Amino acid sequence: MQSYEPAMNSDLIYKKLGEFVVSFQWLENRFREIGWLILDPKRTQWPLKSLRKENFGELIDKVHILYTKLIDNIAPKDAEERKQAFEAIIRESHALRKYRNNLIHSTYIELKASGEVFGILRSNPRLKEYPISNDLLREQEMLTEQSFELGMKRMADVAMQLSLHYIQLIHWAPFDEARGHKNRPKLNDS
Repeated sequence: MQSYEPAMNSDLIYKKLGEFVVSFQWLENRFREIGWLILDPKRTQWPLKSLRKENFGELIDKVHILYTKLIDNIAPKDAEERKQAFEAIIRESHALRKYRNNLIHSTYIELKASGEVFGILRSNPRLKEYPISNDLLREQEMLTEQSFELGMKRMADVAMQLSLHYIQLIHWAPFDEARGHKNRPKLNDS
């Protein structure tokens, strides 16, 4: 008797989508932890109420400002290099945010035959305008078990670099005492 295998493992595709979303939440939390460490390195008012209501884009922009001000304040010898590296993390995080939003706000259509799922089509309901011809385009892709690998790799690279910055900040904290500076960045500073 010949065994039958479905054309694709749709559960695995949905699992990988879920893993991407949960991993993205971890990345968001790491940014929040960096912001909280800069704002209150001694944890005097814990838990902090700041940086809780921002969406991801707003959060990383605020943390970027806090980080840049802190690096300017404590002035390590490689300050410009550290700020440029963090800026690269911010840029890639914004790109990942757009990718995550495309995934979350897409429609997932299961293509079935004889009761079996033979394909999953991801379709973004927002139409995009093609710049040359002004034609409207719909973003669609057939998902496979490898569809989220590049996004996960990009996020892993960002997470690693972001964690290295976080660990360095932990070693420097509390910043005013460790570096002899009295002015710690504040969220409402311009």
